Amino acid sequence: MLTVGFPRAMAYYYLYPFFKTFTEKLGAELVVSPPTTKSTLSKMEFCPTDEPCVAVKLLFAHVKELLDKNVDRIMVPCLVSVEPDNFCCPKFIGIPYMVQNAIPNGTQVLIPRIDLYREDTAWQESFVTVARHLGINSKEKALHALKEASRVQRRFDRLVAEKQMTIENAFYLYDKGTLFDGSTPLEVEGQDRPTIGVVGHPYILYDAISLDIIGKAAEYGRVLTAEMVPPEAARKEMDAIAEGERLWSFEAQVLGAALYFLRNRLVDRLILVGSFECGPESIIESYVEEEARRHGIPFLLITLDEHTGEAGIVTRIEAFMDVLPEEMPPQTAAEKVPAMKAFPVALPKKMVIGLPSMGHLDLAIRSALAECGVKSIPTPHASKEILELGKALSPEFVCLPFVITLGQMRYLLEHGATHLMMVGGKGKCRLGWYAQIQEQLLRNLGHDFEMIIIDSPLPLADRWGKFRGAIKEATGHAAWWRVVKALYAGYHRIAAIDRAERECHRIRAFERKQGTVDRLFNRFVRAVERAPDSPAVHKLLGNFLDEAGAVEIENTNPIRVRIVGEIWVVLESYINLHLERMLGRSEDPRIWVDREISVTAWFHQHLFPNREALARRDTIKAAARPYLGTEVGGHGHVSIGLTALAKQENMDGIIHLMPFTCMPEIVAQNILVRLSQKYDVPVLTFILTDQTGEAGFETRVEAFLDILKERKLAEA
Repeated sequence: MLTVGFPRAMAYYYLYPFFKTFTEKLGAELVVSPPTTKSTLSKMEFCPTDEPCVAVKLLFAHVKELLDKNVDRIMVPCLVSVEPDNFCCPKFIGIPYMVQNAIPNGTQVLIPRIDLYREDTAWQESFVTVARHLGINSKEKALHALKEASRVQRRFDRLVAEKQMTIENAFYLYDKGTLFDGSTPLEVEGQDRPTIGVVGHPYILYDAISLDIIGKAAEYGRVLTAEMVPPEAARKEMDAIAEGERLWSFEAQVLGAALYFLRNRLVDRLILVGSFECGPESIIESYVEEEARRHGIPFLLITLDEHTGEAGIVTRIEAFMDVLPEEMPPQTAAEKVPAMKAFPVALPKKMVIGLPSMGHLDLAIRSALAECGVKSIPTPHASKEILELGKALSPEFVCLPFVITLGQMRYLLEHGATHLMMVGGKGKCRLGWYAQIQEQLLRNLGHDFEMIIIDSPLPLADRWGKFRGAIKEATGHAAWWRVVKALYAGYHRIAAIDRAERECHRIRAFERKQGTVDRLFNRFVRAVERAPDSPAVHKLLGNFLDEAGAVEIENTNPIRVRIVGEIWVVLESYINLHLERMLGRSEDPRIWVDREISVTAWFHQHLFPNREALARRDTIKAAARPYLGTEVGGHGHVSIGLTALAKQENMDGIIHLMPFTCMPEIVAQNILVRLSQKYDVPVLTFILTDQTGEAGFETRVEAFLDILKERKLAEA
């Protein structure tokens, strides 16, 4: 009988009965790795990089334990979407490919893929493929096993909620074979004691990494956990949050359960347990903390990693249990506390829009708004002041783009903005939730304003109305012909700047007097901002290209360096410490930067498609597919694809930029280790935070360039 290793991590805690049933129905044995021990923790180094959250590192450690047991196959599912119109966190999508690239020539990794996003059945073919690898060539038998696995999992989830069991207890009874026999009692123990809600991802709560937080809390009273809340009840609570139905599925259960406990006053205290660098937790944390505050229920956030000490956890829980709940009037379970109102602030009658920016994008958008007769405030560039404004309000482990854009919003509101405009779009990364969390944080500070969220209009049948309404509001209800004309004019401005930047990348590598083209470019950007219309912008671009073409150059035999990564940090020069100009100033070796990630490229591939851009997008996707079989959101797959293409496109090295805790790029960074080795292309990753220092940054860049120079000399 074939043995299939299943790591006791991540998906195991949500879908163990599903995968056990599926595997056994196909005649194979599912071998689950043993519970985490100190020995397991020592194997976390099997994870190629340090950046993933502890849950991902634990999965790598459990995979290593299974490999040491010489199982025939390793199964790591790719969980894209476990319910319609919603995604899972990028780490659930990318983890099987991270593992696959870590053991490229070893035990076969089976990757069953669940994707219910559009309610089609194409994903089921991955289970048919898994069945073939297990010796079952009958598609009918594979699909029957899949159907039975789904039935068992639904029954399991329903029973856990009905019987008020923890996942840990339910798995124990399931493995004993007694869970479904009707003998399992309802867990009512401790009803007369204080009730403590402990919510968080089960792969943290029930792993040894949690240091038995549930057990420690149980010393003070009865404990309720998220899985004890029926999914439909948790989802109903999410209805109070705009687009709450589109929060990552597993996090929606955690948040919905927390809201259910708080709003119905079922708990006397609430503890949210998260892991260091957990992206989704930085979003749900704000909602839980706000709700607990409104209800006067003590709230504690505990963040864990592999270095967390038990003594500190014990001390924090003891102190937390001594906190007295705030005095609250009696309430029935059905009563809800009304949403907190911001402090009243007199608003000017005339709409004034402010918007956070990325690179030179605000220049284009503000010009489009001006075409529609709407006043806007210039967006302040990212700076230390803006960083501090955002940092003071931000959740602890949220990514740097969130912090900076929040700081820009604060500045704009303090300088007269009555409306803020921000992109939305609930996808795989956190970006789609920025606007909602930022609005809540700013209102808590006392600001009164309108938030205009520009979401994707696709699919048109579902989202066009909301998109249309947001555009009309932002443009002062201008006529559509005027709006289209304004957007087209704004696009021309950013496209001209992006085209000029590409020319700067080339000229910097060859110009005899360094800095010449930069002075031309700065003057060009100022002129584009003042230009009255698109023909004027087109003329300015022509003049710039002529002037740049006349810059005196020399034969420098430059090194080609490709910049990849998350689009915001790639384009924000303050955040990446002016990397492109730093490279352009290098005298020995001279550097020709290749950076095709731009606002214009994104527009051409997503909003205003053209044949060349779509062909390039397909090329990048095809190059990434062998290493990352499913897109993980953001520019994660682009980082992989552009790196895989680097050697054949004559690149000498890759610099990968990512914000601290960026989920898609953490997946990409992990896989880049394999690509660097396979294609013999040096890769330098920078994880950018508010603490990134210029001196250390420059030193690392210089050392990297020295490596590239030595390699080029050796190849000559």
